[in-house]
Amino acid sequence: MSIYAISDLHLSLATDKPMDIFGPIWQDHDKRIAENWDAIVTGDDVVLIAGDDSWATKFEDASADLEYIAARPGTKIMIRGNHDYWWRRESTRRIQRVLDPSIHLMHGRGMVIEGVGITGTRGWRVEDIRDSEAGDRRVLNRELGYLARGLDEIPADVIKKIVILHYPPFNSDLSPNEFAALLAQHKVDMLVYGHIHSGGYMEGDVNGIDYRLVSVDHTGFRPVLVC
Repeated sequence: MSIYAISDLHLSLATDKPMDIFGPIWQDHDKRIAENWDAIVTGDDVVLIAGDDSWATKFEDASADLEYIAARPGTKIMIRGNHDYWWRRESTRRIQRVLDPSIHLMHGRGMVIEGVGITGTRGWRVEDIRDSEAGDRRVLNRELGYLARGLDEIPADVIKKIVILHYPPFNSDLSPNEFAALLAQHKVDMLVYGHIHSGGYMEGDVNGIDYRLVSVDHTGFRPVLVC
């Protein structure tokens, strides 16, 4: 088994949201992702998808995008991104029941696959959380709680701990925020994240944790091997 990661697929197979409005790099991006994915990943592998999976605002409208993901090889572990309006957190269990069995929705829970502990949640935006409004602080605390719960569910004897976040655990000036502190507290080995398409980002060893930015326009529209 190999573990791959990818993020920000921004699929819109049943909605009118062409990604090439953001530049020619996005031309036919869904076809390029499929070709690369199918060439790299096998049915025995796991693919971590770090949010912004579909532009759909309703679950019914996301069906074509989810079928596209289901058709790709491997077991898919998905978290919510800031644009995944089709996936309401309170509907996670209901949605999971009707999905293809190769897709697993992860929302603040922990799991172990062949000795590797995996958990994830959306996280919160990269603006300085010290300036957050009261409502933002409630969302932030809720997301921190989901991550803490998922990390607590991973046994101590795993060979590696991987966290999937959509938003990275740092502010817009790259200073670490409360998510980074939680990762350090639980001795996480690797962080997989997305959301970032331009501007500053961090990769590699960050205070002992291997940071991986896996937004598709950063990875060449292909899943990247992480474990």
